Formats: sequence, C-alpha cells, structure tokens
Amino acid sequence: MEGPERVVRVEDGATVTLGPVEGMLVVGRHATVRGGGYPPVLEVSGAVRCLGPCVFECSLRARRLEARRGPIEVLGDLTVEDRVKVRADSLVVSGSAQARLFEVEGELKVDGDLRAREVRVGGYLTVGGKAEVALVDVGGSLLAQDEFEAEEVQVGGKARFDGDVDIGRLSVGGTARAKGGRIGEIDIGGSFKALSTLKFDEISVGGMVVLANGEGGDISVGGSFRSQGPLRHFGKLSVGGTISIVGPARGIEISVGGALKVLGDLELEGKLRVGGTASIEGALKAGSIYIGGSLRADKVEASEDLRVGGLLATREGAKANYIEIGRKGRVKGPLRAKKVTISEKARVEDVWAEEITLDEGARAKNLYGIRIYIERGCVILGEVKYVEELVVEEGVRFLRPPEKVSDSSEIGLA
Repeated sequence: MEGPERVVRVEDGATVTLGPVEGMLVVGRHATVRGGGYPPVLEVSGAVRCLGPCVFECSLRARRLEARRGPIEVLGDLTVEDRVKVRADSLVVSGSAQARLFEVEGELKVDGDLRAREVRVGGYLTVGGKAEVALVDVGGSLLAQDEFEAEEVQVGGKARFDGDVDIGRLSVGGTARAKGGRIGEIDIGGSFKALSTLKFDEISVGGMVVLANGEGGDISVGGSFRSQGPLRHFGKLSVGGTISIVGPARGIEISVGGALKVLGDLELEGKLRVGGTASIEGALKAGSIYIGGSLRADKVEASEDLRVGGLLATREGAKANYIEIGRKGRVKGPLRAKKVTISEKARVEDVWAEEITLDEGARAKNLYGIRIYIERGCVILGEVKYVEELVVEEGVRFLRPPEKVSDSSEIGLA
C-alpha cells in the first residue's frame, strides 16, 4: 500500500533552487523558485500549488498547477499534464505553454507557443507564438500574434489575429480582426476585418465587415460590407446598409437596403435586390434584378425579371425575360426582352421585345415589337415597327408614322 504523497514547501518570500521534486510542491507568497541545469528546468511529479504571487526562474514541468492568487510568472516553458488554474490575477509565461486545460480568472500571457484542449480566461489572453487549441473562451480580449488554430473561439470583447488562422467557429461580442486564412462560422456583434484572403462558411456581423478578398458561403451584415478584392464565390449576401466590392464577384444572391458598388463584373445565380442605387463598373448578370433607385452598368442581363424604379443606364444595353421601368424612370441604352413595360411618364430610348407596353405619358425613341400597346399622352420620337398588333390610345404623338412589317426578323427579333 502506497503512503501519502511527499510534499516539498517553499516558505513565503524565500528564494530556493530545487532539483526534481517527487510529489507535490507548495510555494509560498512572493517566493522565487529556480531549477537546475542549463537552461534551468524544474520537474515536479505531482502538483504545484502557489499560495500567492510567485516567480519560477526556470522552465516548469508538473502534473498540475494551481494558484490561489497571482500574478504567477514562469521565466521559461510551462508544461502541465492536466490542469492549470489561477483563481485570481494573472499567469505570465515567457516561453511556450502546454496543458490539457488553462483556467485563469485574470490575464493569461504566453510569449511562445500555446497548446491545450481548453483555454478559459476571464480577462485577457495574449499569445506571442503559434496556438493550437480546441476551445478558447475569453471574457475580455484576445491577441494572437502568430498562427492560430482552434475548433471554437468565444471572446466577449475584442479579438485580433495577426497571423493566419484556422478556426471552426469564431464568436466575438465586440470587434474582431484577422490576417486571413480559414474561419468556418463567424459571428461578430460589432465589426470584422480580414487583411488577406479569407475562406469562410458563414459570416454574421451586426456592424461592419471589411475583407481583403475571400471565398465562402452566406454573409449577413447589419451595417456595411466592403471587399477590397475579388469575391470568388459567396452564397447569399444580405446587408442592411451599403456594399462595396472590388470585383469581379460571383455568388448566389445579394440583398442590400442602401447602395451597391462593384468595380468589375458581378454574376449571381439568383436575385439581386437593391433598395437604393447600384453601380457596376462591368457587366451585371443575375437571375432576377430589382432596383429601387438607379442602376448603372456596362451591360445588364437577367434570365428572369429586370425591374428598375429610377434610372437604368448601360453602355451595351439591358436584356431580360421581362423588363419593367418604374414611374418617371429613365433609361439610357437599349432594352431587349420578351415583354417590356414602361410605366407612367418614364423615358426610354430603343426597345426590342415581343410585347411592349407604354403607360400614360411615357416617352420613347424607337420601338420594335411583335405587339405594341401605347397609352394616351405618350410621345415616340423615332421609329415604330411591329409585326402583329399596334394599339394606340388618343393623344399619342408619333414623329414618324408607325410601320407594320411581315416578319420579326425585319426588326431584329428573330
């Protein structure tokens, strides 16, 4: 039968040099402990219990490390088989630190690498080297100065990653900044910024997002979204305020309450919805396009609907299955569709469609359609050519007489 574990004690305020300790080491308040060898190392087969602030002027290896109060300072590496627990104040490690679990109520600072299954810090966590951790839970702020790998990171205040990251889920109550890398799920209460290429599965941010460039899944932002480089692929991008992208950009869907600006081509498999204005310095291609204000682009193509409430300005024209221009809207550039509706008092240039409808008071330059319907008060400044039917109400002005043609190929619709 084994006897009780041997206990080695270091008195309050003492400075001692110890060889390997078989059993438990109890360190008094304001004590200094040194190890043997060079560089100095202290090995403890059992637990190390600190009764108050103390300094280890060596690397420390033990089964457990516990402290009632800190600060606890290790001027070397810290290697613990099981748990490190500091109930109050801080733990500072000048070298690297490794344990199954770190629990520090105040601050944990590791100048070297950090490896653990779990890290739980009530105040601040600072890591100077590389980090490999499954779970990180920090109440205050986190600063990682090198590469950071974790399954899940939770931070109550703010987080900053100066090296590349590989994180499964990142949740931050305030602000977060990352150099780049991969983050599966991003959930930020305030703002998020990535300085280089970031791959992600999902981004949800209450305030602002700034990406250097990226590739991933759905993005939801309450305020503004800015990508300073191409977005190679994304899912559904939903933003309450404004979107700015240095393109090209390719994704599933965009919905923005304010303004959208893309410096390059934009291609969407699904819908584009913009409550205000959209400016695309390139080609725009989407399933459906709904613009509350104005839309400017080199050219526009929608496989289904294109609806613009205000100005639609293109250099090469707009093409869709159905095009609708809102009341008092204006169009610069040609329109091509199966069906086109020009609402009251809107102004358009050239229109090609199987069916064209001009509501009351609208104005057009040239109309080429199979069936054309023109309400009263409209003005047509150029040609009107139709194949099957032209219906005109009273008070319509033609500067040139309408012309019926025998085949749609004569008006460029074949």
